[in-house]
Amino acid sequence: MLSSVSQKTSLYLDFFSRPLPQTALFGYDQSFNSPPLPSNPSPLGANASAALDREPRILLVSMYLPLEKSKHSQGDYSYWQSKFLGSITTPVYFYTTPSLEPGVLSSRGSLPIHVNTSFTSAFEVPPLQGLQDRYRKMQKLDRETWGHNADLYAVWNAKLWLLDNAVQQLKREGEEYDYVFWNDAGSFRWDHPYTRWPDPKRVDEVWQAGLEQARAAGNMTARKEDILFFPLTGTYDWLRRYWREDDGPVDAEISEGSFFGGSPETMSWWTKVFYAYHDYWLQRGLFVGKDQTIFNSLFLLFPSRVIGVWISDPATNIGLPPRFDTGPLGACGNPWHYYQYFLASQEEQRVMRQRWMTDLEARVEWPWKGWKWWLKRQECRVTRVVWVQDMVNDAFGKGWGVRKTLQIP
Repeated sequence: MLSSVSQKTSLYLDFFSRPLPQTALFGYDQSFNSPPLPSNPSPLGANASAALDREPRILLVSMYLPLEKSKHSQGDYSYWQSKFLGSITTPVYFYTTPSLEPGVLSSRGSLPIHVNTSFTSAFEVPPLQGLQDRYRKMQKLDRETWGHNADLYAVWNAKLWLLDNAVQQLKREGEEYDYVFWNDAGSFRWDHPYTRWPDPKRVDEVWQAGLEQARAAGNMTARKEDILFFPLTGTYDWLRRYWREDDGPVDAEISEGSFFGGSPETMSWWTKVFYAYHDYWLQRGLFVGKDQTIFNSLFLLFPSRVIGVWISDPATNIGLPPRFDTGPLGACGNPWHYYQYFLASQEEQRVMRQRWMTDLEARVEWPWKGWKWWLKRQECRVTRVVWVQDMVNDAFGKGWGVRKTLQIP
């Protein structure tokens, strides 16, 4: 069985390494207006001193491929995309269909964007080609089968290939970046003050904090470009200490799949890891329809490579009764999207914090409304960076690890 999986993985990696033919790269390219990096740049590594003289270049990659069955209407997605594409000034690489391209460009206005209309279905993305029937059969293994379908699984599992493909395509065109992030097209759902997001200075601060945690634990060879960032929603229960590689995806609320990223080098590696294990577990008859559950397992296999932010991090719990505050860190909006605030500049955090407080003061009733000290406590706080290695150590004990048998090129 393993040999057939290895063969399939090898075929995929061969396809993965090939650029799409130029005739397939339909779309619109609106100049990013940023000069190309010098040849063989090392913006985050040993020669980082020169890179510190400039802010890191950041790219956001996203997609909207409409589904026949979806929990949300196309009108919802158009509205959410306007909050993303119409406000965020960071360069964007966006996948969509030819029919939806005009709407994407209209939402983006004059801001930098490249639109790729090569795909009309996520099953056209190379690592997912020919998997429609297997994904449909796999749906019966989904504990949320009532709300999901094969096409949605494909959209979730296409993200990493699309991210890496965007980076490689732009590199061939002379555009290179220090950090690249996947951002779901519908992730900005409300009014916000974010523009230059994620803030380059803040991103560097977060990566530096993660690097310092790794080195404090004794990993003196850790590099910034080796680190990935994921928002987190929970941790592993104690019984997961018995998890092994062949057990497959961990179906628990731990990672988020709406936003993630790192250096181009690391995201390319993570993409290969993701699809190698996706294929391996699919071959074993396991459910691989949710990218988050695959991420959860990969965290256990490579915990030292991942940092994140967790709004309910126990380290930030100050011991007050549950529900005493409006949220774990105060009035911070939807907890799922806390990472947006976390990665914003200090000024944009201040503006967003005040908006949440204005909204809270309009809703809160007596006696809370009269407690000025309580209202002050509700101002959204910026929490620490979480290193997943520490999270795993806290859950299972220091020294816990998993034997890896799958070979990743």
